[in-house]
Amino acid sequence: MKEVENILKNRKKEMDNIEVPNDLEDRLLRALRHKKVIKKKRANWKVRVAALLIIFLLVGYNFDTLAYYGKKLIGYDTVMNGTLRELNELEKGQIIGKKYTFDNGIILTLDGIMIDENQMLAFYSLEDPSGKIDVTDMTMSQNNFKGLIETYDNSGGKGKSSEDGTEIKWISSFEPPRFFERNLSFRFNLIGEDISELGEISFKIDRDKAMGYSIKKTINKKVEIEGKNILFKSITASPTTTVIKGSIDDIISLAIDEIKGERYRANQLNFDLIANGKVIDNQGSGMSTNLKGITFHKEFDTLPTDLESLKIKFKSLSVVEDVGKKVSLKKGKDNGNIEILGETISIDDVYEKNGETFISLTTEEDTILTIVYLLADGKKVKIEETLSDDYEKKDMGSILHNRTFRFKGTGNELKLYIEKMTYTKESDKEINIPID
Repeated sequence: MKEVENILKNRKKEMDNIEVPNDLEDRLLRALRHKKVIKKKRANWKVRVAALLIIFLLVGYNFDTLAYYGKKLIGYDTVMNGTLRELNELEKGQIIGKKYTFDNGIILTLDGIMIDENQMLAFYSLEDPSGKIDVTDMTMSQNNFKGLIETYDNSGGKGKSSEDGTEIKWISSFEPPRFFERNLSFRFNLIGEDISELGEISFKIDRDKAMGYSIKKTINKKVEIEGKNILFKSITASPTTTVIKGSIDDIISLAIDEIKGERYRANQLNFDLIANGKVIDNQGSGMSTNLKGITFHKEFDTLPTDLESLKIKFKSLSVVEDVGKKVSLKKGKDNGNIEILGETISIDDVYEKNGETFISLTTEEDTILTIVYLLADGKKVKIEETLSDDYEKKDMGSILHNRTFRFKGTGNELKLYIEKMTYTKESDKEINIPID
């Protein structure tokens, strides 16, 4: 198409540079006086031929343009990341182009999908052709893909609406369909002020458009932090994303900790994926507890094509742990420090005001008293609010978290009951991943 455009532009330049003789008009008039008038029928025939040639050129040119764009997803550039835009330019998606019209006139269009080893991306839009309904006021629920046996659920997505709110385009991630799937049904439920309607769009998967993976490796390497074993199991790099999967302890270790009364739950796992010395952008993560123990996955952008080195750099593990500890308090500023689960908590001040009790304390930045109560003369009192929630940076770069808890009521005998606590342990351990 670009070659055709260049030819037309060059032709235009040539025509613009043609110099017309000054006496051209007189010469044409003299020639016409000496020629017979061409028959009308013959003239009409030439006009028709010329018209057909022009129509053929215009339609042919535009047909090539439509065919070129028909293989790519249009209108999703502002929602796509750089990787998806490149894949779209390479025409890696499967165009669907099917619509479902709801009773209120809103149209859902499934424009296309991209399938690889890690996920299936769906590109769809909601639009009100009348321009009267703000589709951003509506929600889509229960959207999934139904296959022959299994259902593939939505694991997240992002969308962007038009300025007037009458159209929104979505890119959502789903589990990749199994190898035996040939037909899928996209199912969705539109919920709004005056509507709750189920819809469905069925289509056939074009397996020629599906993409596989570039790297699929077993890692099976552990990082130990404060007695917690983090196992990195595998990495799968596909054209749309890179996924690392692993687990934290196993179901037996969790059972042993339960028996010992050392119950904990991993809250957040923080690590980088580094390729060719550069950190790969993080796209999301998830964590769950099941019969396999605590499992996790983390998604990153795609790996560079000229991959030379690959490693995981561990940063920190955030844990929510049962404490169940009572700390005796006295009014004033001389309560000192207490040690819980290896974390230092400074009790800065305990005072009463307007029939309420206030406790000021300081911890490390990522240490949080997740569930805490005041025991006033044996009575359990919950926190009303947290005041003066501030952070202080120390000379060595560490950050302290200062805050004050407000409790209703007072008492002569005061205790701080810490039921659960969240804390973070840092590490700089690395795992090298062979790429050959």
